[in-house]
Amino acid sequence: MTDQLLSINDLPIELLSTIFQFIRPLETLLTVSCTCRHWRQIINSKWFLNKYSKSGISREQLIGWWKFENVNNIGFDSSGVVGNRYATLIGRPTIEDCFLGKCAVFDGRSSIHCRVNDKSEYQTDVYSVSIWFWADLSAWSRDQQESGWRTAIGSWNDWYPNNHAWLHLGFHVDMNISNQVMISAAQYVFKCQDSQKIEPCRWYHVVVRVNRNRQELWVNGQQVSNVDMTRADLRHEVRAPDRQFWDDSQWHMQKMHLPNVLCLGSKNNQDHNPWLGKIADVSVWRRWLKPFEIRALHQQQTSIDRVKLGSFVHGE
Repeated sequence: MTDQLLSINDLPIELLSTIFQFIRPLETLLTVSCTCRHWRQIINSKWFLNKYSKSGISREQLIGWWKFENVNNIGFDSSGVVGNRYATLIGRPTIEDCFLGKCAVFDGRSSIHCRVNDKSEYQTDVYSVSIWFWADLSAWSRDQQESGWRTAIGSWNDWYPNNHAWLHLGFHVDMNISNQVMISAAQYVFKCQDSQKIEPCRWYHVVVRVNRNRQELWVNGQQVSNVDMTRADLRHEVRAPDRQFWDDSQWHMQKMHLPNVLCLGSKNNQDHNPWLGKIADVSVWRRWLKPFEIRALHQQQTSIDRVKLGSFVHGE
């Protein structure tokens, strides 16, 4: 074994680097870096990490990505999971330039609906969503029907007998940035909320990380809130108490809701809580984004395909 390692280490650094480029995912590469000091120096170098992530964050488990680059196909999903025939435009969302490249503009009467009920990738209780959003001042005008809620991205069909309240990411005009998750047929709602007020006409990078037991909210590179969902009594509210109250001995068996329609610019396909403002570089993942990936996106003010993880790791 020693002879094999010595012969491998005799290879030029450039060749070793090329070999390491093919090791995916990142967790496996980091395990390989522990083999010896020489390999660790190569793998942990800024040059190698930037080359390794030259296309930004690894697309592993990416199940939705809206870059809004094509004015003739605003709802196009660059991940390839949601096909064109699954996306429907409501109203007239538009595209304009922004610091990330392009963004979609929603006027409170427009949204994008993506049917995902028959997409196995979306039928999961482990996911992350990353989004940049900007709310227009007019979003603070209270609409009695909407009760002051504005949703940037949602999948929240919560009426009986549906159980499709999976994601509700946005803000309330009297409160802060928040996300909600619903568990069980009795509709136990768990809310994860920032403590700081959102300001109009300002870009925010928001990430939510969810699994059945835990929910986290990240705003501008910092984790601002987390919610334990392992106990029924920790819920924010119960929407259908007449159907069932769960005690802790039964709670672990209750399932998180799964999505049927993913909506950009509204809460659901009834266009409740419409967005007034801009959203950019929306990505949905069937995994938790790593903290350093989240922080790098915000620090570099960039999109998932342009972030330089090597530069971030080396403090640049």
